[in-house]
Amino acid sequence: MLIAYPWQRVRKGSVLSMKLRGQISEQLKSRFSSGLSLPQICENFTKAAYDPRISGIYLQIEPLNCGWGKVEEIRRHIINFKKSGKFIAAYVPICQEKEYYLASACGEMYCPPSAYFALYGLTVQSSFLGGVFEKVGIEPQVERIGKYKSAGDQLTRKSMSEANCEMLTALLDNIYRNWLDKVSSTLGKKREEIQSFVDEGVFQVERLKEEGWITNIRYDDEVVDMLKERLGQEKDEKLRMVDYKKYSRVKNWTLGLTGGKDQIAVIRASGSISRVKGSLSISSSGIVGEQFIEKIRKVRESKRYKAVVIRIDSPGGDALASDLMWREIKLLAATKPVVASMSDVAASGGYYMAMAAGCIVAEDLTLTGSIGVVTGKFNLGKIYEKIGFNKEIISRGKFAEVTAAEQRPFRPDEAELFAKSAKNAYTMFRDKAAFSRSMPAEKMEQYAQGRVWTGNDAASRGLVDVLGGFSRAVAIAKQKAGISQDKQVTLVEMSRPSPTLPELLSGTAASIVGLERTMMGVFQNLTPTDGVQARMDGIMFEKLEGASNDNPIFTLIKDYLSSI
Repeated sequence: MLIAYPWQRVRKGSVLSMKLRGQISEQLKSRFSSGLSLPQICENFTKAAYDPRISGIYLQIEPLNCGWGKVEEIRRHIINFKKSGKFIAAYVPICQEKEYYLASACGEMYCPPSAYFALYGLTVQSSFLGGVFEKVGIEPQVERIGKYKSAGDQLTRKSMSEANCEMLTALLDNIYRNWLDKVSSTLGKKREEIQSFVDEGVFQVERLKEEGWITNIRYDDEVVDMLKERLGQEKDEKLRMVDYKKYSRVKNWTLGLTGGKDQIAVIRASGSISRVKGSLSISSSGIVGEQFIEKIRKVRESKRYKAVVIRIDSPGGDALASDLMWREIKLLAATKPVVASMSDVAASGGYYMAMAAGCIVAEDLTLTGSIGVVTGKFNLGKIYEKIGFNKEIISRGKFAEVTAAEQRPFRPDEAELFAKSAKNAYTMFRDKAAFSRSMPAEKMEQYAQGRVWTGNDAASRGLVDVLGGFSRAVAIAKQKAGISQDKQVTLVEMSRPSPTLPELLSGTAASIVGLERTMMGVFQNLTPTDGVQARMDGIMFEKLEGASNDNPIFTLIKDYLSSI
């Protein structure tokens, strides 16, 4: 018997309508927040497969701005949903590689006659600011440890290094190979045929239909009419449909999908890593070390939870915060099974966290590794001179001005101290990675040096244990906790859906009254007050990651250039 509150009621024979577009968050979303949540998308697929009121899914796919890890997770749920015997029809007006990767898995794919198709292949980009800084009078003084730790290159170089080119080429080859293999398997064509078709630069929708790349050419209203006919509805009737947001409020227990006595805690860690919460941030903005540690300790001290899954989607950040969280996860893993599940990226500080777990699960195309550190400061002496700004410091202690004197370059002894500090942080990171993965430090050094790996390559090198998504991580957690696979468990989310209404209101107020502090933050970003960073460099994958280079430093440079 199905039980539901009035606002959760779904009519029998309904179609679940979901529109995938833009960014997809790894965090749960509240009723007050906009945007898409990966956990809720996946849960909707699962619920719809078992819900007798749902006849099928109408999936509208528009340009996506997320990594391949999330795309792979969604694709897996599409394939699993099809096993229920229900239909899933995709409508795609704008289609590139990610959108096609999902739509082709649906079995039915429709596009309007004017659809924009651009299946032209994949690119990877890396931006370099060395020449820009040189012109405006900024001298980055960067200490990076790791041959492939190219975050420093982006600040100091004018072109790509051989090591960076080698790493990016390998990543791109892996991602493109995976796309060709999966698409060729779905379409029942040879890999060479798919590659040849892509290299032709085909954009005509008619040609795509002729070659079997899409099911048919139809406008949205025509697809809706087709679905009404399939469900036996009259043409002048409105299609019985329930949207993503409403269906997200249907509880699992009303469909008999949860309610097991055994509980597994789920802790989500998404975004850049910082040690403490910033004055203008809300709880959903990144991984705050002290808040994450509080959740870990709460789970460790409770006897309710049989196991823990830590879901990580982070390029890293503060090295100290990463180490403190590593310690707490290690202590947790000594009391109950802990499985790390990687999403789009779990690199540098994100990998630091994961390696404390008893088992690491990654998607084939998760970006991970990046075992390296970077630190440094900007010498702003020349730009200060140009704008007429002066700064004088009175200090006591030989190295008191190391982080304070951004108006001059490092002295030789200060540069040496900085280099030793970075080297020490790197050695600690590498050795803990070796210890956590039961690997000699010399062997770990071969896989470290700041290199980013796909999940598949990381698994073949012992950096990752298992390939798969969140459900695979839960299955492993059950196994390690001695829970039968056919026995239901209750997944307990330790993070609140965010942002909540009070957070939205406080965030708006902070943005109004905090203008002066925000401007001060711009200049603080030019100094090394954040210490050593265990962060993956901002690789931009065109049609892969949609990475953003939003940074106060870039804004400052842009404003300066526009004024001269």
